[in-house]
Amino acid sequence: MKTNSSRKTAVVVVIIFIAFAFGFYWLGKDDNTLSTQTDAGIPSTSLTMPLGVDQTEVMAELEKQMPVIATIKKLSPQTYANIEQSARDYDPSNEQLTRQVFDQVVGSVMSLVIERISYASDESVINFTSKINDYLNVLLEVDPTGQTCFYSLFPYLRESAVIIPPQKSQAVQLKQLAATNVLLISSEANIKQPMLSSTEQIAILTSLQQKLVEKYGSQSSILGNLEQAKLQPAVTCKITISFYDDILAMPDNKQKAAFLRTLFSAANQ
Repeated sequence: MKTNSSRKTAVVVVIIFIAFAFGFYWLGKDDNTLSTQTDAGIPSTSLTMPLGVDQTEVMAELEKQMPVIATIKKLSPQTYANIEQSARDYDPSNEQLTRQVFDQVVGSVMSLVIERISYASDESVINFTSKINDYLNVLLEVDPTGQTCFYSLFPYLRESAVIIPPQKSQAVQLKQLAATNVLLISSEANIKQPMLSSTEQIAILTSLQQKLVEKYGSQSSILGNLEQAKLQPAVTCKITISFYDDILAMPDNKQKAAFLRTLFSAANQ
């Protein structure tokens, strides 16, 4: 009976992790509307035209701000081309278009992370996860209701007609992108890094779940029901942040990195 309970709680935790990773993957897919896009977004007629001098200069400027774009160009030319399309009507004086391009880069990067994390170094995987958690903390601090944080975690659950686009902290997210760039660069050798067996993974997940129950009691079960979690976004975000805090507190860095690789890679299966 205890074994079944442990497995059940472990599965609940892995659901939240995979949902989180899949949320970023969703953001990077071409057929989804980004959080800042409107009907007055990029004109479709401009998408088939070659980049002009101004647009080329814009891409060069964006690469200075976000060096990860150059890494994307090497690892996935098609993804880079998609970012170029978003930059066609980019105007740094237009906050909406700036955020639209920024979201496109973030979504594209997260999609690549899920594909490449099994090749990334221990240090880069741990630092990447830490920066994500920093970002979630900032979102919850800026919006204590948890709406901004929740729909950044689970963008595919939002009702676009109702949800206000999140006001993102660009400074914190630029640090996240920098950490992501290091991760992607470390994966370029295409050498598979250690992963955990399902038995090892379940053991760690069970331990993590026990810590969440100790801190949040029965509320921790909300992670297994995202529709219910949607009604309590702040609680969901606090529990998710605690989940990452507990992972990052694991003393063995090699085991920690292997665990994170295993969980993120599961979203790509």
